[in-house]
Amino acid sequence: MKVVGIVVEYNPLHNGHLLHLEKIKQEANPDLIIAVMSSSFTSRGDLSIFDKFEKTKQALMAGIDLVIELPLIYTLQRADIFAKNAIDILNLVGVDEIWIGSEENNIELYKEAFKKYKGGFDLSGGKSLKSASIDLLPFASNDLLGFFYYKRIIDMNYDIKLYTIKREITNFLDLVLHNEFIASSNAIRNNISMIDDYTPSFVSQDKKNILSEDNLYKYVKYKIISTSEDELKKIFLVDEGLEYKIKKELKNSNDPNEFISLMISKRYTKTRIKRMLCYILLNITKEDINSLCVKNADMVRILGFNDNGKKYLNKIKKNVKVISNIKEGISPIYDIELKVSKILDLIYDLNLYEKEKQKPVELEI
Repeated sequence: MKVVGIVVEYNPLHNGHLLHLEKIKQEANPDLIIAVMSSSFTSRGDLSIFDKFEKTKQALMAGIDLVIELPLIYTLQRADIFAKNAIDILNLVGVDEIWIGSEENNIELYKEAFKKYKGGFDLSGGKSLKSASIDLLPFASNDLLGFFYYKRIIDMNYDIKLYTIKREITNFLDLVLHNEFIASSNAIRNNISMIDDYTPSFVSQDKKNILSEDNLYKYVKYKIISTSEDELKKIFLVDEGLEYKIKKELKNSNDPNEFISLMISKRYTKTRIKRMLCYILLNITKEDINSLCVKNADMVRILGFNDNGKKYLNKIKKNVKVISNIKEGISPIYDIELKVSKILDLIYDLNLYEKEKQKPVELEI
């Protein structure tokens, strides 16, 4: 039995993702496809335009057999930490191969970069990790993640083969349309009316459930105003006096985009600032992250499956700790997931907290 793993955010799932899945089926001929998916926030610090249960349903309708959650504390991280935990989870569930989208479509580039990377990043002179990684690993977004997937597989000697599929037509952050069928997730998020033309019908029909990130700002603003500098500096990613700059620039700004722009510097990128604001909103501290991220993932949380995925789960349960519905106290990692759902329920009048405690999304095929 050949089991293929993929790592996805689906923000939103669009026609390019369907093309990626179709190519995997053609080239890998898998018996089962497992997706590790970031939940209601994404790695870049964005609120996902659909919550994780909507995204799970959509992923199953796209042809994925089993959807596993990449918890928020692993998602809201820089590329190497995100990749490390995604690979660890896919290894736990026994995938044989991992197929990723790639700009260069050349695994040999990862091998060459791996030799250079052994010395680590040069962060001297106040360089950001992003600029340091560009100097050492001059990859576009997908290939930078691809390199870190490759590195984790090699470092841990996992029995997993990594394959790439050429990313066609659009780049990850592309806002320009080159094709009447495929647009980047970023382009769709920036012009949500495009969802009708550039996503499958089972995604566009859910557009009434789209979550507007704009609604978050007043809650983030309140959290900053009502939190002292001493408490702010305990929050993960609030480093080197940022607690004072946060307070100052909040007063100088009129909207979230202006606030984020004022916070950006040579050392602190837009993505890092957005992640930091998520951690402030969720009140997740350095101590929380340091205690939870020090260990490798040792369990998997199932968000959804079809009949094939359900059969495979029953097969692997004796070898890996599998959880589906969650409740308080199962794990600090999943206590944070419950906290996220409570906050999103409050802001968007959803029912995520109750869904966390229910059975996974199931799609009959």
